[in-house]
Amino acid sequence: MTRNEILFTRSLQHRSERLRTGKFIVEGVKGFMELEKSDIQVERIYCVASMVKHISAAHSVLCEIVSAKEMTRISSLKTPPGLLALVNAPQISAEQIVQNVHEAKLPFILLAAGIADPGNMGTLIRTAHWFGMAGVLLTEGSTDPWSPKCVQASMGSIFRVPTATIPTDQKELFGDLPHYALDMSGSDYITTEWKPGVLWVGSESHGIPLDALPTEAQRIAIPRIGEAESLNAGVAGAIVCSEIARVWKA
Repeated sequence: MTRNEILFTRSLQHRSERLRTGKFIVEGVKGFMELEKSDIQVERIYCVASMVKHISAAHSVLCEIVSAKEMTRISSLKTPPGLLALVNAPQISAEQIVQNVHEAKLPFILLAAGIADPGNMGTLIRTAHWFGMAGVLLTEGSTDPWSPKCVQASMGSIFRVPTATIPTDQKELFGDLPHYALDMSGSDYITTEWKPGVLWVGSESHGIPLDALPTEAQRIAIPRIGEAESLNAGVAGAIVCSEIARVWKA
């Protein structure tokens, strides 16, 4: 690897560079295998010699064998898995996701509002994929879904779930789709009449930013039986998505 290649690859660990270049990093065999199943364009692959066997013939021309030392220098992980790909992030708009909501197996959009933790964001993306939702939207200020930690946490789901950030002024974006917002003070989600729409999930610490949530949103809560203070965003979102899927399939 050249010095410039090393510096460029390392720079993609930073959000500003991912936004500027439109590229992100995928590391590890599992993540790369999921990537190969998608339509996302791979630009370059770096791997140690023992990992060449995991590269398909279609992508072999993009592969460069590097030393363990070079892999350590470009990896974002403490223990590099030995396989790293530079990938072009898909260009999907929030409007496209909204327009396609009724074509999804589960006609709902999961909206991550102010989610700062990449692990929770990855879990929400994985959940949306599991239940066949139309996509995941993010409010501005949420963590970057293309960060190495979020990509890892999504377990490859981010390669197949449309994901986009909504504009600050999103009043016209959703049309007449109903909004459902997770809120501990809301009504029991079991009594909710679910219609194709948007499920808002906020952070465990701060909830959903009030300036982002539509005033007409229906606030719903997961019934609490025990004494736990709260649920993290990934768990709470998965529980409600499961309930929506149960009702929709009934």
